[in-house]
Amino acid sequence: MTESDAARPPAEESTGATSQPAPRMQSVADAARDASPVVIGYVTLGIAAGMLLVAEGLSWWWAPVWSLVIYSGTMQMLLVPLAGGGEPLATIALSTGFVSGRHVFYGLGFPLDRVRGGALTRLYAVHAITDEVYALLAARDRRAMSGRYLVAVEAISQTSWVAGTTIGALAGTALASVVGERIELLGFVLTALFVVLAIENWRNHPDIGVLCLGLVAGGVGLAVGGSAALLTALVTLALGLVGLYVWRSRRPGAPAPRSASGQGVE
Repeated sequence: MTESDAARPPAEESTGATSQPAPRMQSVADAARDASPVVIGYVTLGIAAGMLLVAEGLSWWWAPVWSLVIYSGTMQMLLVPLAGGGEPLATIALSTGFVSGRHVFYGLGFPLDRVRGGALTRLYAVHAITDEVYALLAARDRRAMSGRYLVAVEAISQTSWVAGTTIGALAGTALASVVGERIELLGFVLTALFVVLAIENWRNHPDIGVLCLGLVAGGVGLAVGGSAALLTALVTLALGLVGLYVWRSRRPGAPAPRSASGQGVE
């Protein structure tokens, strides 16, 4: 045993690091602290979404209305060209189900037992669960979170999204008064957004099979065209992903799930 080992406190010797107190997750201030990364992302993306809405010819006040009622960044982005193009309500509803249907399952894993209050508070707690909020809360000890903290994280996150989309819509309206019809050139925001998301997803989960399915689904949608283009592409992609999963899970020699013990995290 060296001199430094002898001088090390017993707690440090057994754990290799000093224990740190768990962060508080009780008050609105705690929620504001933890939700700050979500706020930065929502304001930035919301400005782009608001400008895209105005570029499609819609009034700026649709931005806060959609952000309060729909509150789904991906669907709000897709709804702009759908509504601007006069797509049938059935097409919009089915597209919403495909794109945002996953939010229904978030409520099953959300710690609603920690939320105190009436039915409206609980309904809002389910309504305001987004991908980012769910990821933020799922990484924390649910037993240490208070109901006030949970609802505050959601309310702060949605407020930032509403503010971002409204600022973007107002800025787009002011820009439209200067550039006129050329404001439609801002439509590239939607394409650029999904290109960035596709690149980021490929970097994290490279899968040539899924990539090919996406290309095929896009080609089918373009071939169909018209109001059914998006819905056809989504249905094709969904069926293809289900078929790919079934084929991979049943093919001979398919690798079994690896145990996390002894494995490093990549």
